[in-house]
Amino acid sequence: MPVLGIISCHPPIIIPEIGGNETKKVQKTIDALKLAASEVEKFNPEVTLIMSPHAVALNGEKVPVQVTDKYTGDFADFGAPHVTMRYDCSTEDAYALKGCGASAIRYGLMDHGSMVPLYYLRPSSPLVIMGYAFSLSTKGYITFGSCMRQLFEGRRVLFIASGDLSHRLLPDAPAGYHPDAKRFDLKLVEAVKDWSLDKYLLLEDFRDLAGECGYWSIATLFGFMGPKAKSDVLSYEGPFGVGYAVAVVKESGE
Repeated sequence: MPVLGIISCHPPIIIPEIGGNETKKVQKTIDALKLAASEVEKFNPEVTLIMSPHAVALNGEKVPVQVTDKYTGDFADFGAPHVTMRYDCSTEDAYALKGCGASAIRYGLMDHGSMVPLYYLRPSSPLVIMGYAFSLSTKGYITFGSCMRQLFEGRRVLFIASGDLSHRLLPDAPAGYHPDAKRFDLKLVEAVKDWSLDKYLLLEDFRDLAGECGYWSIATLFGFMGPKAKSDVLSYEGPFGVGYAVAVVKESGE
């Protein structure tokens, strides 16, 4: 089964229409996303799955899946209402995820956690947008990812794990400063680079101190891609106090 995984941060400031001159401070991230976009174009997915911490969320253990005819969104909340986005929803695939324990929610608005990666990656396929289930364990997300892999057997599927890393890298960071936040990020990036689920799970107890938002989406990607995948971390930086990472994950042997 041909699959491709992308780990993508989602700060709106990397959108030129929003960040303006500030985008110079995140050029590494922008360049990495453009490189990832070239991989997406070559891969040419039939369907794109994206999990975002800022999509529709549920307090239970069922992963919420947004179902609609068309996903639509803009960046009005970030001062750029003219930057809009519109994607077909792969409704049949969205409903099929109920077989993996998901809950279908009729909702078509796109969140910035979905739109920022898509601004650069631009897959030509229809989407399925998923959010977080706050009572689901990390191992539950991994199992969910594995189930999706089986569900889409024989399809060309792109999975985008959207999420930022620590929000506490600097004294003026959004969630305040923690001296171990940078260490959390570097250990997470190392786990992704080595594609080591064992190393990744060791970070579970340190998530709160980091104030991260991408741990569960990346855990789902670990399940989806399986243990034998190969990962290429394209960039990591945190100039505004939040960790931004971009990585491409491929099947072993590609």
